[in-house]
Amino acid sequence: EVGYVKGFIQGSWYRQLPASRQMVVALRGALGAAHGFPRSVLAVDPDGNPVIGPDGLPVSALVQDLPASERFFAGGPTTNRGFSTDQLGNEDTISPGGFPTGGNGEILLNGEFRVGLVRAFSGVGFLDAGNVFKNATDIRLVDLRASAGFGLRLGSALGPIRLDFGFKLRPKVSLTGQREKGWEYHLSIGEAF
Repeated sequence: EVGYVKGFIQGSWYRQLPASRQMVVALRGALGAAHGFPRSVLAVDPDGNPVIGPDGLPVSALVQDLPASERFFAGGPTTNRGFSTDQLGNEDTISPGGFPTGGNGEILLNGEFRVGLVRAFSGVGFLDAGNVFKNATDIRLVDLRASAGFGLRLGSALGPIRLDFGFKLRPKVSLTGQREKGWEYHLSIGEAF
């Protein structure tokens, strides 16, 4: 059994500008925080067998991790479009091999300028910022990762079909010396927010 407390709050604001062409400014902010309750877990060796201590009893450890399904993940078409799905994070929430492990804290900020073009087509310029943090207490605005980009929308019966291109404003270099990819594209249905 895993006990935890988790909260997520977001707000959006939309304003249509007075112009001959349809123009909309859209903003969103989101904050998520979670905390796992301490629990005792048996230590196991690489083969999955319980570790036995010098007293002959199984060794246990106190952990507060959330299950992966309950952690926050970000990056992708609805959070920060300069990053691949779930790849927004730092050294604490992305493994050295590039696998996202998620975190207990998340902050997202998005801004869009949507413009009607011709017929069912519209365009968008956007600025996204955010990050995922190992602990909710680690959330710092100075640690946000930002991206900017543009996209094209095609109105359909299913909702807008969109193609977005996001560019990281400050790509990082990993501990192995490899520079992260500077841009991503996303093809999806529906608005980002």
